[in-house]
Amino acid sequence: MQPAEVHGHNHEPASPEQRRLIPERSMLVHGVALLAMAAAAVFGILAAAQKAGWFAIVLAPPLALTAFLATWAAAIHLTGGERFDDHDCV
Repeated sequence: MQPAEVHGHNHEPASPEQRRLIPERSMLVHGVALLAMAAAAVFGILAAAQKAGWFAIVLAPPLALTAFLATWAAAIHLTGGERFDDHDCV
């Protein structure tokens, strides 16, 4: 491969990272914790709907947003995290 021109400097392309089936330990722990947080938020919505009646209208939107964002973050963590390597030389 030819070196790429970046900011006036020639660089060799970065070597690809090794693929992993299971993410690193810290990412796995954080992902599982975020998934538990999402489950707790969903449980909170259901419990509020059963016991709190009209107060569930107040509790449901923030808990639903928490569940959505925690699930999204858990998916990112459990799949290995974000990679900012969209450039050939990174």
